[in-house]
Amino acid sequence: MDRITEPDSLQLEFSRAVPSLILASSSPNRKALLEAGGSHVDVFIPSTDEEKSGDTPVETVSRIADGKIKAYLSSSSYDPARIAIAADTLVLIDGELLGKPSSEEDAWTMLRKLSGRTQTVISAAGVKLPGQDSIVLTDTADVVFRTLADEEIGAYISTEEWKGAAGGYRLQKTGYRLVDRIDGDWTTVVGLPLKKILDFISKYK
Repeated sequence: MDRITEPDSLQLEFSRAVPSLILASSSPNRKALLEAGGSHVDVFIPSTDEEKSGDTPVETVSRIADGKIKAYLSSSSYDPARIAIAADTLVLIDGELLGKPSSEEDAWTMLRKLSGRTQTVISAAGVKLPGQDSIVLTDTADVVFRTLADEEIGAYISTEEWKGAAGGYRLQKTGYRLVDRIDGDWTTVVGLPLKKILDFISKYK
């Protein structure tokens, strides 16, 4: 697939609807995604349980995102006048959930598993609007990887983009070179389903 040109129309539309927000996530990629469209982002780093447990993959990622937004709501940093968003992302292939690799070897194993295959990326967002209860929204997108040579995987791992990235790659950096196509919202693959969040927020504007 081609490199993603930022900001795109979805990011710009989102920033017009949400010019300022709290992001309850330590992910620099989610922050960059929002800032590229023009939103002002203040970060709250939640301390929560990110264990991959749940009856279904969607329940797992939803539980983690819900825990992050609730950690912010119960903190001294909570500002009831501002929109707050938390998120979590997992990759599903062959019934196995892939989170963030813990080492180069782990990243290598993940990318080899994804090579030439279709994966499902599941992102959940905990959203808190002023005057409303928090809600968790989920979205999925299918990502088709090219068949990767070992040399390509090694070269990508050397970039260290795999660190902190579900599935071991970052789409919006050079990870797009690993991908043949995306069926769904590319921001869901990055880790923040902007279209789903925007559709929800628009109901209250």
